[in-house]
Amino acid sequence: MIPETLWQEPLPWLDAAGGASDIVVSTRVRLARNLSGAAFPHREDEGQLGRRRRELAGRLERCPTFDGAWSLDLAILEDLERRALVEMHLASPDLLREVEGRGLVVSRDRRRAVMINEEDHLRIQVFRAGLDPLAACAEALRCDTELENELDLAYSDEFGYLTACPTNVGTGCRVSVLIHLPGLVLSGEIEKILNSLRQLQIAVRGLFGEGSAVRGALFQISNLATLGRSEQDLVAEFSRRVAKVVQYERLAVDRIYARDPLAVEDLCHRSLALLKHARVVTSQEAFDRLSQIRLGVMLNLLPPIDMGLLNGLLVRHRSAHLQLRAEREVPVAERGALRAELLRTALKDV
Repeated sequence: MIPETLWQEPLPWLDAAGGASDIVVSTRVRLARNLSGAAFPHREDEGQLGRRRRELAGRLERCPTFDGAWSLDLAILEDLERRALVEMHLASPDLLREVEGRGLVVSRDRRRAVMINEEDHLRIQVFRAGLDPLAACAEALRCDTELENELDLAYSDEFGYLTACPTNVGTGCRVSVLIHLPGLVLSGEIEKILNSLRQLQIAVRGLFGEGSAVRGALFQISNLATLGRSEQDLVAEFSRRVAKVVQYERLAVDRIYARDPLAVEDLCHRSLALLKHARVVTSQEAFDRLSQIRLGVMLNLLPPIDMGLLNGLLVRHRSAHLQLRAEREVPVAERGALRAELLRTALKDV
């Protein structure tokens, strides 16, 4: 079983305390690392992966950054527990495809997590609220330094850190933000912005990364280039790109409101009223309505609502979390009622 405090308490990096937090939900910096002289995870059998997981988890527990951390063997967790880790963005969907020999180490403050034996032996992740890639990168590099004191990592003087996928070779650094862009979506300008980002070697994906759907105008954008530049340079450039997207989003929100203020006000108030009173809410509707409530808060059209509360609901209303809270497997037909009750309770005093 995963500890209740791991999934029940609000994630600290969803508290809306970071920069541009009305638009940028969170920042993540991920470093891909592998062991020198060892085969990549996809070339090892279950026995080798299991031994590797135990070895790496033990080494991580000796690092000051992960003192007292939770060390999870994915193979012995229940399916709902594994899915809840994905819903919290602590684990990737790829980590769950083959769970034997895979692990996850999560710091007590849940701001840092390391996936073991996903595509690479180690994937260090650091999370921050809002737009804060420089601080997240600095923390990730501190974790990396601690690990290098414990492990001999695969590194080439010519290419940098060696990774299972060639696109990660070099720094092995991926910077991503979860960003809310309802203004660009509603104005029809989103494809123009996304195409411009792709031309700048910025990947645009759905809520859970590659291959996932976009829900509630939430996008995950991340850098593609990792070779030939320092982590600090990559992060600084990425931060500038995201700041421009934030600027475009604010302009788009102003334009759609100026064009038809009554329609925007009705949309935001209608969404809040629905979530405060509905008896059945689908997951897609929850994402959409929470997105429109966030828009209303941004425009000061609704009563003051804590953005941290809304960010937390983006996680808490999802299927695995609902079922863990109910302490049972819940049929799909019943989940809408549980979700509606959760949302009504959370928003009753608004």
